[in-house]
Amino acid sequence: MTGASGTRPYLIRRLATLLVGTLLACAALLTAYYGVSRNSPAVNGRTTPAIVEIAAAETSLKASFTAARSSLTGPAGPVEGAGEEYRAQLNAANQALEKATINTVAGDDGRQTLRTASGLVSSYGYLIEQAVRSGTDAVLRDAYVASAHSTLTRPGSGIVDRLEEVQHDQREVLGEQVSFGWLLTLAWITAFALCAGLIRLLADTQRTLRRRFRRRVNPALAAGTALLAALALTLAVLAVQIQGRLHAAAAHIEHDRTHGGIRAETLHWVNGTLRSTQWRAALTGYVVLAGVLIAALVLIGLQPRIDEYRFRHPVPAGHAESPMSVLLGTRDRGQPVTAALLAFWLVVTGAVAYGDRQGEHPGRVTVLASWSGLEQQRFEKVLRAFTKRTHRAISVSYQGTTAQRELLLSRERTGDPPDIAILPSRGEAADYAARDALTPLDGVLPKSTLDAYGPQWTSRAAGRVYAVPVKAELKSIAWYDAAAPPPDLPALAADGTHWCAGMGGDDTSGWPGTDWIEDILLQQSGTRVYEQLANGGLAWDSDVMARAWRTFGSIFTAGPARTALAEDYTQGLFHASGPGACVLEHQGTFIRNGYPKDRHPDFVPSPRLLPGADRNSTAREVSADYAALFHDSPEARELLRFLTTEEAQRVWSEPDKDRPGNPFRPFFPFSKNRPSPPVPPDEPLNAHIDRELRSAGALCLDASDSMPPRMRFAFQHGVLDYLSAPAPSKLGQVLRDLETVRRGIPPREDHACGSG
Repeated sequence: MTGASGTRPYLIRRLATLLVGTLLACAALLTAYYGVSRNSPAVNGRTTPAIVEIAAAETSLKASFTAARSSLTGPAGPVEGAGEEYRAQLNAANQALEKATINTVAGDDGRQTLRTASGLVSSYGYLIEQAVRSGTDAVLRDAYVASAHSTLTRPGSGIVDRLEEVQHDQREVLGEQVSFGWLLTLAWITAFALCAGLIRLLADTQRTLRRRFRRRVNPALAAGTALLAALALTLAVLAVQIQGRLHAAAAHIEHDRTHGGIRAETLHWVNGTLRSTQWRAALTGYVVLAGVLIAALVLIGLQPRIDEYRFRHPVPAGHAESPMSVLLGTRDRGQPVTAALLAFWLVVTGAVAYGDRQGEHPGRVTVLASWSGLEQQRFEKVLRAFTKRTHRAISVSYQGTTAQRELLLSRERTGDPPDIAILPSRGEAADYAARDALTPLDGVLPKSTLDAYGPQWTSRAAGRVYAVPVKAELKSIAWYDAAAPPPDLPALAADGTHWCAGMGGDDTSGWPGTDWIEDILLQQSGTRVYEQLANGGLAWDSDVMARAWRTFGSIFTAGPARTALAEDYTQGLFHASGPGACVLEHQGTFIRNGYPKDRHPDFVPSPRLLPGADRNSTAREVSADYAALFHDSPEARELLRFLTTEEAQRVWSEPDKDRPGNPFRPFFPFSKNRPSPPVPPDEPLNAHIDRELRSAGALCLDASDSMPPRMRFAFQHGVLDYLSAPAPSKLGQVLRDLETVRRGIPPREDHACGSG
């Protein structure tokens, strides 16, 4: 690089290189520092408050139950009810849940889970209210209190576990925010490498100028070098300080979580710890300013030398270069620099755009159903198959809760219903259709699909179909342990101590008892009387109805009745063993999902065991889950259509590798025009269920499921009320109360029974 002809082009290229290097180094420093500093306001302003809000809701709910139980069982319980402390704690829990739903960092799925938890809180409050209304009936009061506790603490599907699920996701977000991951490490390595390379170029330029211009130091370049070094060092120190405080905040949250619980004091401590990081985080804007200043100093340092050579040694026309011509690539030698610069900005812009789109779900569908646990896992496999079928263009968010009605009513009335709800009864679908909350399915599903179900299986209003069944269960059966079959089942069945019969089930507590009474009525009095019950045409105090209730009471005398009231419906067969353990369970086919995989359940038709039943009866009670469209969209329509296809049924029926016999296999409504998938021979229990369904002379939908919600809830409460004192006087009172409710509801003409 000697002579005038070579110095000026060198200086032009060096200036362009230094400007590009300054841009890249400062952009890398900005990216790396922002990667650390941006987490401070996120942790302080959103993540920690969200964690504290859920912890506060959980603490308040537990405190509300303790206060309610103490007040209700105390000497002043009949007067004070659940007490002021219960109401204050429940109000605090609702407020915390409302804030948590808005502020959660667990994403859309977390928000859906919190909405489900809010619905369960309503169910919990309803059960406490029912306990208060029980007055001096201690047995009934304790049954409702036990159901409320189950709603709060049931493993996997209770309020507390749902809150913990969201809390776990939020702690993972917190962990990501305070971690110095590989991407951030790479960003800092890149930033330091670019800064070191730029400092080396500046130092080399300084030496070249000293040789060519006989000047010891170029002040502008020296100032730019010092500023760059100071900027990199300062940002590194501040980043270490911010990261340290973020780790301290996360460690304090974790310490409080494992030592007494996260409280408001936790939030105050985190706020105090991260307050000093706010001004550090605000320095990101000054990085850009410092970059502009460094670039200006480079120009000030080199441009006069370039100009000096331009006037002392003119360049021939057609050979002139300027820093901008090199920077913009108007000469061939500048094109690699331009390409590198454009590639860098394309990568940065693309990354930002991709990150901004992560929260978007252009094809998202929300589904609400009552399935949780293993049933939920099975159904989610179907939803994943649907998403795969759409090439991931449509994602599905699922929430399952047994307190579905409370949640659905709340969301529907606030204008935020799920797209699709899987309703547990035909009567509930009719109730929503009457309020214009559902989209008719006549234009959604093919006519051939709707006609294949027939009037028995669909929910219709004014000649239009509003819900179709996607899953069915057989109910007229009694389960036992096939590995040790009890002798003389009819004799055992007459004694309630041998029956597993928990009545608890969130705000629908009592429904196992309604199944008992409906099945007894069906097997004693036949399908015609049963349909009258389902349609509201049978008086509750009629002889046939009273006989069914008395049969129920003859099995569940005082001792067994008290046990049934204290137990949740999930505490069934195989839950306990040894002398005195129950050996029979009257429950639908879904219950086998909860049986231990090392046990061997089997069943007998209930007519063989129920007192006074027609032993030759081939009528069977069944239930169904109905898909209904609450929010109409092309994506929701596509999912609903998929749920009625053979492909969905095939995926739903696929066996699990770790559970021989496929105990989670669902069954589907079928007809001559709509056969259900065949059951393979290596699933003997499922084959038994399939034979029972196909050989039934009549399949009758659960009568209470066909009733309007008002009548159904009264029926469920009547069961609990009767079991609190199963005597003739109590029965007369319960039946009179139910008859009063029935007379206020117009009868219907639905088809509850049809040929098997």
